[in-house]
Amino acid sequence: MQLHLEGSNSMKAPKEKVYSLLTDPEFIAKTLPDAEDVNVIDGSSLEAKLKLRVAVVSSTMKMKLTIVRTAPPSKATLVAEGAGSGSSLKITSIFDLSGDAPTNMTWTADAEITGLMAGIGSSLLKGFATKKVAEIFSGITRAVESAS
Repeated sequence: MQLHLEGSNSMKAPKEKVYSLLTDPEFIAKTLPDAEDVNVIDGSSLEAKLKLRVAVVSSTMKMKLTIVRTAPPSKATLVAEGAGSGSSLKITSIFDLSGDAPTNMTWTADAEITGLMAGIGSSLLKGFATKKVAEIFSGITRAVESAS
């Protein structure tokens, strides 16, 4: 099953600071919701165990997030891949920054879901993903603004 999400967000911080934080695995590790056992591997990747609950399906997935392309100070591509509880997930997300204090971020995320999670249905998964992305960006915004 394929899912596509996109959106935008504004942060009260300079663009260079926002970019620096969003491409820092240590920072990302601190802002992941529902994460446990987070381990920064190197300057471009981390691993985490995530607890997910979609409708009646609850799953723990081991995920690896890697920053695969960067174009400082405005664009980066991140790939998250993982599996657990009979499901696998691959998400490719791209963010683009513009403006400066506030910094505007536009983003896209394309997810490929297989296994039990894919059997839930696209409308439930899209609702879950939209809610989870809102949580992620709310946490990121708070963390970026408090770090600035």
